Amino acid sequence: MVHVKPWPLGLTLSPLVIYLLVSLNQLSVFPPVGEDEPWIAAASYKLANDGVYGSDLFKGRDGMERHVYEHMPVYSLFQAGVFKLFGVGVVQMRLPSVAFGLALALTVWVAAYQMAGERAGALAVLLMVGWRLADGGDATGILLLDRARVARYDIAVPLFGLLALVAFNHAERTRARAWYATAGALAGVSGLSHLYGLFWMPVIAAVMFARRGRQAASDSALWMMIAGFALAWTPWVAFVAAGWPDYLGQMRMYADRFDLFNPSFYLTNVVGEVDRYRFIALFDSSGTLHFARPGAWTALVAVPAAVAAMLWHTNRQRHDPVFALALASILQASMFAVLVRTKSSSYLIALWPLWVLSAAWLGLWLWDRRPDARVRAGLTVLLAFILIEGSSRVEHARVKGRETSPYDWFESQVAACIPTNSLVLGFQHYWLGLRQFPYRTWLLPIAYANPAFSHDAVSFDRAIERVNPDVVLVDRYWTDLIEATKDPGHPYHSVRTGFEAFATRHRMDPLCVVRDHTYGTMEVYRVR
Repeated sequence: MVHVKPWPLGLTLSPLVIYLLVSLNQLSVFPPVGEDEPWIAAASYKLANDGVYGSDLFKGRDGMERHVYEHMPVYSLFQAGVFKLFGVGVVQMRLPSVAFGLALALTVWVAAYQMAGERAGALAVLLMVGWRLADGGDATGILLLDRARVARYDIAVPLFGLLALVAFNHAERTRARAWYATAGALAGVSGLSHLYGLFWMPVIAAVMFARRGRQAASDSALWMMIAGFALAWTPWVAFVAAGWPDYLGQMRMYADRFDLFNPSFYLTNVVGEVDRYRFIALFDSSGTLHFARPGAWTALVAVPAAVAAMLWHTNRQRHDPVFALALASILQASMFAVLVRTKSSSYLIALWPLWVLSAAWLGLWLWDRRPDARVRAGLTVLLAFILIEGSSRVEHARVKGRETSPYDWFESQVAACIPTNSLVLGFQHYWLGLRQFPYRTWLLPIAYANPAFSHDAVSFDRAIERVNPDVVLVDRYWTDLIEATKDPGHPYHSVRTGFEAFATRHRMDPLCVVRDHTYGTMEVYRVR
């Protein structure tokens, strides 16, 4: 049984309560609903209502109304459960992320406790909730808080991956084969949350080989982990196999992410890895350094120093959970650099808990190793600066939230213009509020017209006719796209000319214009 003293328990529970208060406040309004959230939620909605894991946003393209392979299923399963129990809306759409974020913070505590006890757990949770890394824009820049307010699957990956590491550490201590199988299964679920979650399985295997050497290959523990992993993946493999031709069709647009037999693929990925971290924004627009960013500067110094110190500390104690964390931090970051072509900053939440755990361990290691009043005072002041910066950003985001227009209000204005039962063509951003209509995304005709995505590509105007919309939504994103592609040399110039040809051939009557400072201008047209 875990025995926790009152003060570390209080220091742990307080940031968890703050996390929930911040995450649930203005959740239906801020941040504004983006393109990915309804895209993902459309499949969850159909699963909850029809029992089919498909998406009508892309109906007619490679069987997507029957089975979706574009994103992994774990997040959608949880989201579909929320829709089934609590109905559909912006809050319900984002609730799984809030829940995953809370579970991640608790798992960080357990992982820290395994390494260095309850003090490490309390400090790690405090840093997860209050440590600002990124610029953040209108958001906080605190990765956990920002990712927990967006309905994307990124936040599920570190949860199940870190749970796999926790289960593995417990298995190494008890030598219980069931726990090794559990670690493998959780690593598999991390990969079923997003494909880069697959990195957790080789990471844990690498820790085992680093400890046992060649003997690990014949150790039953390794095979139990592989069995647990295979068990988690069997349903998804069967689901993919049942629609293999459609799976290949849907994956066409992501082919460049899996160019594994091309050596330049890896070199390009490594060179481009710096793009993943640009959102930290240590420089302003003029190129001047932002010195008043204690969180970011601390991360740049403390995380590498912590990993180096952990490796030095466990040089002859490789069975220490600290060694597993250090190796996991190095290997995860390396695989992201080498194997992941999409340099999305959203993915960084997968690495952040490992770095927070490393920094928390380093802080306590310095506190205990050098019981000098000046060292301890310096660490205390640094932590205070980090938390003050984080708190100020939370308040900044709260103010921005009050200035943001409610998504439901904007959508109601658009919906009021649309005749009943009209098939609507617009960007996926607006599906959630217009789901009462048959709805298709602009990405569908774009895919129909792109030879790289479709085996029977047609011109863009014919692609729109294939969708056969009754109502067309022209928002700021579509207007920007048409403006950006006016140059005949632009690779998507055919989108502009195709849309013009469609509009010429089919009379488009304006129904209304909705203007908003958050979501921009929306023009609604009826197609004759």
